[in-house]
Amino acid sequence: MIRRLAHRLLHGPAQGYHEAHVICLPGPGIAYVRVPKAANSSIKSALAMRFGIRARSDRTVAQDGFWDDTEEGLAKRMTPERFVSEGHAAKCWTFSFVRHPVARLHSCWNNKVIENEALSPGFLAMGVRPGMPFAAFVQAVAETPDDRADIHVHSQSGILEHQGRLVPDFVGRVESIDADWAHVAARIEARSGVAMGKLGARNRRIVAGEHQALTLPDKLLALIFERYKRDFDLFYPDQSG
Repeated sequence: MIRRLAHRLLHGPAQGYHEAHVICLPGPGIAYVRVPKAANSSIKSALAMRFGIRARSDRTVAQDGFWDDTEEGLAKRMTPERFVSEGHAAKCWTFSFVRHPVARLHSCWNNKVIENEALSPGFLAMGVRPGMPFAAFVQAVAETPDDRADIHVHSQSGILEHQGRLVPDFVGRVESIDADWAHVAARIEARSGVAMGKLGARNRRIVAGEHQALTLPDKLLALIFERYKRDFDLFYPDQSG
């Protein structure tokens, strides 16, 4: 606990609450609200490729900096607050994708805690350590509110809502991504004339959350349901009880 408090004093809050989650394409009037660990890399790659978006720097499409300095200003990355207050939300058709909270959390643990040797400052501030068991990881996440959490475990509702309302016009599920992406692609093509095609599988790890939830101890599952209650209520109401 002392180490965690000391880290927060030195480094400030973990990334999360007021980040520039929205990728706005002002020309065609399309916007995507990114949710880490919910096909985010695949969607950003598809948008960059189909709309011919390139960065002035050598950053890759998966990096936030790529979207901060695109050639000819084809895309802008901004906070939900700015996206709404500056009128972009009224001019754009906006979409996002969510993932079952259990599957998203397990994927995050496996990718960031088990596969990676180094952790982000946000995770370190939460008391997360490399290689820690999933149960201990869940406990750390459950004890950390969104404004202190690494963005990868930030609640999806916290990312997608602004002043109590959802920013996206359409929210698809990773679990039904083929059908939901087809809907997104049709809307984008109707609006811009750009054919998106099928979504690639860049860094996409899809695990059925409902099935995975059945394998977890009740106590652990209860922590996840409580931490992400708003996510379940909004996006998985059939599984919120």
